[in-house]
Amino acid sequence: MCCEDCIFFHCNSMKSFSNAYLCRNKYYDMELTLDCSLMGNEALANDINANTLYVGKIGMMNQYKQKPLIMIANDDGIMSSGIKQLAKVAMRYGDVCVVAPDRSYSGMSHAITTERPLVVEEYEVIEGVRGYKVTGTPVDCIKLGMHTFVNRKPDIILSGINHGANTSSSVHYSGTMAVAREAALMGITGVGFSLVHYGEVDDWSQAEQIVERVISWVVNIPLPKGVFYNVNIPYISDVKGLKACRQTEGRWTEKPTKFVSPFGKQYYWLEGEFVNDSPQDTTTDEHYIKEGYATICPCKIDVCDYKFLSEMIFD
Repeated sequence: MCCEDCIFFHCNSMKSFSNAYLCRNKYYDMELTLDCSLMGNEALANDINANTLYVGKIGMMNQYKQKPLIMIANDDGIMSSGIKQLAKVAMRYGDVCVVAPDRSYSGMSHAITTERPLVVEEYEVIEGVRGYKVTGTPVDCIKLGMHTFVNRKPDIILSGINHGANTSSSVHYSGTMAVAREAALMGITGVGFSLVHYGEVDDWSQAEQIVERVISWVVNIPLPKGVFYNVNIPYISDVKGLKACRQTEGRWTEKPTKFVSPFGKQYYWLEGEFVNDSPQDTTTDEHYIKEGYATICPCKIDVCDYKFLSEMIFD
């Protein structure tokens, strides 16, 4: 039924995943109850519990015949410090190509550019990593990069590291997460990384550790079709671990502020605040972030509510 190269995994807290064996880069559905593993070089026993991703050594495999091709984008712009940190970690695991916006496109979600041309300039992100600066949205960058700047289909697409949280419903507004979503639409493993901090970052060490753990996992275990990861990391001196969890039920409430220009024109700044609609829930990304954990949430392309669909009746 299985070979010695199989990776045996499951996660009780992530019910959306099929129980499966990963064997020679293929999924075989099994009616089993197993334990979830974050693949790496050694077991991290202090991280093991029903809701925690952990590293387990159970016959590592490398699914690639050549170094993985990793494409990176973001929504903060190619000159942001977060994308440099992500590229630095990613280059340990494969060939890296960065294609990112020339400026911030935060909050642009899955927008694409159709009414003007995209201008591209080469840009050295860090030494040894080629980059391309694009006058377009995060998703523009992935679409353009896929067909222009690489000679084969990327194995992994990473996004970030975003300045600011993308927990809860923010995933729908985020350009960072749109990159990971676009990857899933293309049948490519996609991960979005966000640091829960909006100011200058003096210490990236904790974020780098979480990023490396996740990359080392997805290099060896491809995601199921239509699934992409949302990773949020607290900006603290000692992150307790990495928790697999669900998205918080929450929303943003807007409060437009009105101004008048010297020329008498009205204009507005959109302001608002996040409202947690499930503050007592201890299984969500918002909860674990406040407890000092990084979080990883599997998101899906298919947003159809199948339960409600089965109950719908039309004459």
